[in-house]
Order: sequence, then C-alpha cells, then structure tokens
Amino acid sequence: MKKILGILFFTLLLVPSQNVLAERPEKIFEKEVRPTIKAIKEEVKPTIFEIREQTKESIKLTITANPSIKPWQIRKEMKEEKKDLIKEIRNQIKEKVKALRFDARISGKITEIGGNYIKVSDNKEGKTYQVNITEKTKLRRRFWGKSDLKEFAVGDEVNVIGRFSDEAKTTIDAVLIRNLSIQKRWGVFFGEVLSKEGNFLTIKTINRGELKVYWTDDTKIVNRREESISLNNIEVGHRVRVKGVWDRALREIKEADEIKDFSLPPTPTKTE
Repeated sequence: MKKILGILFFTLLLVPSQNVLAERPEKIFEKEVRPTIKAIKEEVKPTIFEIREQTKESIKLTITANPSIKPWQIRKEMKEEKKDLIKEIRNQIKEKVKALRFDARISGKITEIGGNYIKVSDNKEGKTYQVNITEKTKLRRRFWGKSDLKEFAVGDEVNVIGRFSDEAKTTIDAVLIRNLSIQKRWGVFFGEVLSKEGNFLTIKTINRGELKVYWTDDTKIVNRREESISLNNIEVGHRVRVKGVWDRALREIKEADEIKDFSLPPTPTKTE
C-alpha cells in the first residue's frame, strides 16, 4: 500500500501546473496563419466565380449558335481555354501562402536588450541579428510558460522564429522568442532551513541542493497540523515543505505558494 501511495505522489509531482505551461508554437502559428489563408481564399472567390459564369454563358451561346454540338464537347473546349487562367490564380495563391511562412529561424545568445528589441548572436555563423518585439510576439520560457522581457538577460540562450524585414536579412520581426535559460516549473520541495534573512529562506533539499525561497503576502504558512503560523515561528534547522514555481537556473523559488513547517508544533518527548 505504501509503495502504491508513493508512486501516486511521485506522479503528481511530475504533473505540470496549468498556469505555468502555455500554448505550443504550432498553436500560436495556427492562430496567426489560418485566418490569413482563409482571407486569401475569400479574395480569389469572386475571380473563380466570374470564370465559371463566363464559361456557362459561353456554353449557352455556343449551343444556341450550333444546336448539334454536344454540351460535353463545349465544356472540354472551355476547360482548355480557361486552364492557363486557373493555373495563374493558383500560382498567386501559392505565392501569398508562401509569404506567410516564417523564413527567419535562429538560435543564439542575447548580446543586447532594448525597449522593444533584443540582439542575438547566431550560434552557427556568429552573425548578429536585431530581433524586433511587437504586439504579436510571444515570449516563452524553456518549458513554454509565458515570459516577459524583464526576465531576459544578456547571455541567455534563445530560439527565434519570425520573418526578415530587410533585404540584408539582419532584422527579424519575431513571432516567437523562446528563452532556454529561463527554466521555471511548479514543484514541491522538502528540506532543512539553513538560514532566514530579509524576505527569503535558504533551504537544503535532498535532490536539488540549496534553494532560496521567497515569500509574499499571499504565501500560505502553516505547521504540520495545517494551522496558520507566522514566519517568526520558522527557525534554522526546521524541516519544511515548499510549494511554488522554481527557477532551475537561479536555484530559487521566487514566489512560494505554501511553506509548511513539519517541526511545529514540537513533538512531545516521552517522560519516565
């Protein structure tokens, strides 16, 4: 029974929090590209309709002038005449759809951060690109959580997908920027309090080493009986459990959801 409960507990730890994960890139692109393709189809509909009407009218006139001719013969003839025109329309559609593709795809390190752009040195060629950030740009962490430019730092590894906006192909209007250096996920950690200062604890965990745990006014702080306690009650050497979003790179939990002190209340000692 204990083994089964242990497996279930471990499984729950691996389940990602919904507020951390975000849309995958294919969904982001689908939302942007699909409506545009639909608009292109709507744009060519009148032209195709006009061709069909012209074909019908030509068939009627030909039958009226020559009643002995078969309708299928006329259709075949008209189809040949309109084939080149239909081919031209299809080529126009292909060109417009091709323009929707994201021709800029680079990976590299951030060398500069501006108000609405970053500069990235490409890992392969060492070429530096200016990556513009617009209202359509999606910023994501390593595990696809939503990010913000404030989280970015010079030296971070990023993947960029977008479109070149200049002939030299050194400027990119980004659709997606994924920062591989920001690794944040929701987790549960057990450890011993090593220090307490300012607005954070330093705890020593079994598998993750030392972590800094920051609390806010919304952090729930309880003892092992689930009774509310204050931060003053937590002392160095106490065994605690912390829940929150952790940054693997910085080794910290920026905003803890809950801190549970298993050392409180003290376990009564036996008296002889």
